[in-house]
Amino acid sequence: MTPLRPYILDDAATMEYQRLDLMSKILDPWTRGYLEGVGVGLGWHCLELGGGNGSVAEWLCGVVGPFGSVTSVDVNTALLDLVPAPNLTVHEADVRTSGLPAGAYDLVTGRAVLHQISEHAPQVLAQLAAAVKPGGWLVVQEPDFHLAPTTEPEAWAATWRGLLAWGRDSGVDWYIGRRLPGMVDALGLGRPQAKTDVQDIRGRDRGALYFKLFFAEVRDRVLASGHLDAATLDAATAVLDDPASWTQCWMMTAVWAQRPPAGA
Repeated sequence: MTPLRPYILDDAATMEYQRLDLMSKILDPWTRGYLEGVGVGLGWHCLELGGGNGSVAEWLCGVVGPFGSVTSVDVNTALLDLVPAPNLTVHEADVRTSGLPAGAYDLVTGRAVLHQISEHAPQVLAQLAAAVKPGGWLVVQEPDFHLAPTTEPEAWAATWRGLLAWGRDSGVDWYIGRRLPGMVDALGLGRPQAKTDVQDIRGRDRGALYFKLFFAEVRDRVLASGHLDAATLDAATAVLDDPASWTQCWMMTAVWAQRPPAGA
């Protein structure tokens, strides 16, 4: 069995809570759009993997109403436990070692989870697909950072070359988004569709603050790895402080597929 690597960020740290909040504000509009696109509505029973701060779970609880339900699974449920929704069930579990009920949900969704557990991603994705009931939907989103090393200015691109190398050594696949459509297609769930969204980042805006928090959180470990030097990282951070600076970094690929209805 492949040994389980720890999460690369400290999910109990205040800085991580702030980063998750910003990530939700950036990504939730995209996520809600894809979930609405597959028709999630009253009475649906939903499973979310990697609930994080609970923003998607809380929104889903309102959408499915009192006769629907949402189950959210994460390795740390401290923030999920604060969501005041009576139709929400929270499970603290590591899906790499715990199973999911098969064929039980109208919607199974997960965002920015598989890249963190790249060695186990195919098996976990297969579990998610198996949890979809006939006629139900799988909706997954994962990042692809292959744009980052080609961006400007050079200090920003160089910083991401170092971060991506560090992530690879730490078991993180920040390129998984480009393979996600093929991974879902191989499951035989149904013919998938996919779309990739790109965020433009302006200094001092929400996206810039998100990456400032990320840089601060991983700084010591990345510098210690030798993949990046302090001067380059500081120059990239300065880009994030300049309101006249615009750049790009990540792309987020969404893939959705429907399991054929029973008898189809």
